[in-house]
Amino acid sequence: MTRSLSDMVPIENDTDKQSRFAEFYITHQEQLKGYVYSLVANWSDAEEVFQRTSLLLWRKWEQFDEQREFLPWAFGFARIEAKRFHSERGRQLKMLSDSAMEALDAVIVENGNALDERLAALEHCVKKLPAQQRSILWASYNQANSIENVGEMFGLSANAVYKRLRKIREMLHRCIDVRVAAYGDGQ
Repeated sequence: MTRSLSDMVPIENDTDKQSRFAEFYITHQEQLKGYVYSLVANWSDAEEVFQRTSLLLWRKWEQFDEQREFLPWAFGFARIEAKRFHSERGRQLKMLSDSAMEALDAVIVENGNALDERLAALEHCVKKLPAQQRSILWASYNQANSIENVGEMFGLSANAVYKRLRKIREMLHRCIDVRVAAYGDGQ
């Protein structure tokens, strides 16, 4: 009895493919999302680009070489999707050259743990803010409102909103530094 090559080479089933993709994707999802948000200024646009990128990664998964790192591969598709998104809306996305972006991507991947620590500290510090400060921060960043709109929401002038945001940022910066320093010392 003669065996064919397909009998000797294990055939990957869809479940294995899905599991491997899910493992890579879930591990790096937040870093990828942050990267996309750095490419697209508007939060709702960034979410759309992130969804498109995620779908594209799934479609291109069979081309991924698992001997390479996932994030640089994913970042490349995120850049493609961000450029495509802006082009569809008649906007030109000003970006560094591909080689410069790849160099920055390498730094992001290399410093991923430090960034993860700072993000975890930021999350902790934001939770410690008084409710009104969290609300102003949320309205200013997550909902992509103008400062004037945020001021109207909270009965403040635009100048007052800027001043409060500056104070909130300073508090968060100090809190993050203290938290990271304590975490780095094993506390």
